[in-house]
Amino acid sequence: MRKFLKASLSFYKLEFKAIKFYPSNFVLAIIKSFVGVGIWFFVSLFLKDYAKSSLTEYGGDFVAYMVIGVMFFQNAASILNLPYQSINMAFWDKRLEVYNSSPYGIWAFITGKFMWSFLYNFIVVVIMMIIAVLWLGVNLNDNIHVVPALLYYLVFIFTCFGIGLIGASTFFTLEVKQGREPVTWLTNVLVRIFSGVYFPLAVLPESLRYVSYILPHTYALKGIRLIMISGLGFENAIVLNNFLVVLLFCVVSMFAGIKLFNKAIIKAEQTNGVGMVV
Repeated sequence: MRKFLKASLSFYKLEFKAIKFYPSNFVLAIIKSFVGVGIWFFVSLFLKDYAKSSLTEYGGDFVAYMVIGVMFFQNAASILNLPYQSINMAFWDKRLEVYNSSPYGIWAFITGKFMWSFLYNFIVVVIMMIIAVLWLGVNLNDNIHVVPALLYYLVFIFTCFGIGLIGASTFFTLEVKQGREPVTWLTNVLVRIFSGVYFPLAVLPESLRYVSYILPHTYALKGIRLIMISGLGFENAIVLNNFLVVLLFCVVSMFAGIKLFNKAIIKAEQTNGVGMVV
């Protein structure tokens, strides 16, 4: 394990060096996130009076509801897409076969990329929250329970990483070596519509709300919003139950992701190798 972590940290350090030499990339990432959140911030200002009645559990604050939803969705989406994008880039750069020939192989590469992306995105989220509160005037609760919020964030991110690994496995099993792979593409589409990122689920027809129940984002975003807007913690049954559901999603997705990705690599090695196009 120590050697594996050392190998993973080598890829982490490569990403850090890239930011060190090109700090403008970090600034542009902040600006990109700010623009993405800012657009929906102004949309929420326009619609806040219409949405107030559907957001009583959040104090009727549609602006805070929207900003938190978009902010954490963007963060989760970057983690969700990370495994496939990393494998795809290494493959077309002719580095994937080299990584796979090393003792810790592709897993050290993926883990190192995840470690860096996790820290990078966490810093971006913190900066965006500070900007949202101090500059945009978004109203968050004065008594946010930090530990529950961090636990929600960790479990949510690992859930997305697990789903991302399932998607990355299709790179070899389905030979999806161009464009978008189906797992994360479908997840992102469903989440945008059915998980309450941009609007409360109450506005959906009841027959469509059942789709929301199979998406981890639904439970994670609701729990995070209740913590940050309403000031609730694990003493609240809804916050606790939603956390347990997200935790279950996390365990299942990570187990399935690791299993399927390992099988995909073995399949590629037994055929033409991880660096060949079939």
